[in-house]
Amino acid sequence: MRRYSPLTLLGGVLLLFVLVGGCAKKVPLVNLSQVDSTFLQRCTQGPGALVVEDDLYSDYWGNGYDKTPYLLLGEEGGGAVTETPTKRMVVHRRLIKVLSEKGIKPAAEFSVVHYREKTPPVEVNVWMEDNTPRKIRVDSVGMATLADWPCEHSFPRKTTFRIASLKVGDTVEIIRPVSGPDQLRWLFGSDKFCVLHSKATFGHPDDSYRSDMAAGTVDASGGVFRTSAEKEYPMVFELKKPLMPISQARLPFVLLSPRCPSWNHLRGQILRTALWMVHSGNIEGRDLVNPFLLTEVKDNQKLRRIQAVGNWMHRWIHIQEVNTLYWMRWIPREPVGKTAAKRKGNPGSWSALAFRILDDAGLKPRFALVHTHPRNPLREDQPTSLQFDTLAVSVDDENGKTHWLVPNIPYDPEKQPPPELKGRQALVLQRWWIDRDQSAGRCLPEYETILACQIATPEPVELDLITLE
Repeated sequence: MRRYSPLTLLGGVLLLFVLVGGCAKKVPLVNLSQVDSTFLQRCTQGPGALVVEDDLYSDYWGNGYDKTPYLLLGEEGGGAVTETPTKRMVVHRRLIKVLSEKGIKPAAEFSVVHYREKTPPVEVNVWMEDNTPRKIRVDSVGMATLADWPCEHSFPRKTTFRIASLKVGDTVEIIRPVSGPDQLRWLFGSDKFCVLHSKATFGHPDDSYRSDMAAGTVDASGGVFRTSAEKEYPMVFELKKPLMPISQARLPFVLLSPRCPSWNHLRGQILRTALWMVHSGNIEGRDLVNPFLLTEVKDNQKLRRIQAVGNWMHRWIHIQEVNTLYWMRWIPREPVGKTAAKRKGNPGSWSALAFRILDDAGLKPRFALVHTHPRNPLREDQPTSLQFDTLAVSVDDENGKTHWLVPNIPYDPEKQPPPELKGRQALVLQRWWIDRDQSAGRCLPEYETILACQIATPEPVELDLITLE
């Protein structure tokens, strides 16, 4: 097989992996004769494309573009962080069969989320209906930043690629890197395609057994199974039944995390990026935040100030619902100074600004991660922040009553906690940890926001898991 190296052109990036005739790469066998005819007909008439194989695994592919799993699955500064001498990385391989004209466009476009400035490597191979490989062109058609974090390099970006000249009957193989915390969660299925089979393999045969890793599935489809033995490594999970396209919120998934003894062993560093955004930028001004809300509050005026802040936030700061990475759904996307200036932001940015206003007024708020998903219950046997979906702010009034400021939930001082959160679990960051100097450290939010766990219980505990009642 002969491939051309990635090419960088003036005025944009063109990434080419060209497959020419005579390729020695093994032709994937796509036999649809055993597929249920009704399912295949619905896929042909609906999305127009079928994902035959959809796999997550570790490989020596890509020349070591991203080797972060060895940092993501260990204790910061502790012995659990594995330094690897190899260039192995996490890879996503997808094999798509184009069934009809409707499937050409969605099959031809894919994206890669990455943290390095360098354009990520991708590999694309195409076989015609008679299994003959043919030359194809893959263009990088755009790069978007997913967060406005004040980091020199380490913030998530998404590069979109497009495959030229696909045809009905083509079989398309796409191999791409998986970066950051996305390596810790795998979705079985798709919101765009029918999926015949999917598999997630955590670890590599070259690794030693990792007893410090745990994985759990959330599956309403009844089609996902662990196919490796309980104490076997690597850990393998597979989708054993075909799925039509369903929304991402309903897709079954598996979640990988460090094996943590309990919720009390979690580290406050998972909220370091949120606190970093809180203290970034000026928020006081006529066109920013009402200066009165930022003045030092008196002891007997705490409740009135909390109410004023809650009402002002819900009236003046518009919440933008943004489709983003699963692990980023509660993280502020920008410094609070920018949120105040624009008077809008994602839910995490809304909470960060509310925290800053209360903090500047001397009210000593706390951050809390709240689990609000209506269908996926919290797995208390798998302590990981990846299960939570909402960043909230809790603060106490002069009588010691806790009030909650939550994006998209109106604030009512007489109904605390809000009825919408009754019975929900929240992971509350203790105020003493917030008061410590958090300005030092690396600018690596994708590492800091994973769930670092220490074997010894922190003294005092940094995060408390509570039930809102």
